[in-house]
Amino acid sequence: STVEGSSIELVRSSEEKLLLSPAAALSAQIQEHRFQKEYFAVVQGSVQPPRGVLQDYLYHDKRKGKAYAVKSLRKGVKQAELEYKTLAEAAQNGETISLVWVRLHTGRFHQIRAQFAARKMPLLGDGRYGSREKGCGTALFSCGVGFAAPAGGKEVFVRQMPPRAFPWNVFAEALYDL
Repeated sequence: STVEGSSIELVRSSEEKLLLSPAAALSAQIQEHRFQKEYFAVVQGSVQPPRGVLQDYLYHDKRKGKAYAVKSLRKGVKQAELEYKTLAEAAQNGETISLVWVRLHTGRFHQIRAQFAARKMPLLGDGRYGSREKGCGTALFSCGVGFAAPAGGKEVFVRQMPPRAFPWNVFAEALYDL
């Protein structure tokens, strides 16, 4: 038996009904690309254009633990897409850094890191993908998730802000006044 509100009834046809746990329902949303994931990233350089969509083919090299943008589909390559918007720019050690909001349309291994690095804009502190900044870890922060609530289907979006530490504090005015 199930507790009221602890499962979801899925009707595939008039004869077939499935009961899904909340975890299974969320998992299904992820697999069907209905689960939204948003991030803040600090990248080296000025992002041009300041808003857009990045589309690449990414190859995940499991031996090196790294993803690479490649020119065409082949075995082991997957299409990757993300949407971005530059929120602010600042000078850091004589170079421009940019605060970027990112929404994933696909969820690939190291996708955000690889796609910006392929455009010569590695994430600040991400030595694996080309950053020389040593004053912070990889400047990538999961700031929001959106999904349909397992019970009732109401759209839910949960946001959080990055810590007030480097490099996020460089963009305090843009971030914490959102």
